[in-house]
Amino acid sequence: MVDSKAKDLAAMQVSLQATALRLHSIESRSSVEQIAAEVLRLNDAVRAGAVGRLHYGDHPQDFAKALLLHADSSNGKVNP
Repeated sequence: MVDSKAKDLAAMQVSLQATALRLHSIESRSSVEQIAAEVLRLNDAVRAGAVGRLHYGDHPQDFAKALLLHADSSNGKVNP
């Protein structure tokens, strides 16, 4: 498992090095290693949070509806 994570991190670093400057036209102040680790961490967190709530086959158009369905009521809008 550790080997897989190391391979994922290395692949993400290569991807970022190949695209970041071209896409954003600026060099990051953060290291590519740091950015790659954060991208993978956030992706894992989103995947874990979506389990049982979103299905990969769902239509993108239904995403907002799913967010509302699974929203925490404590985040509701308060009308004065």
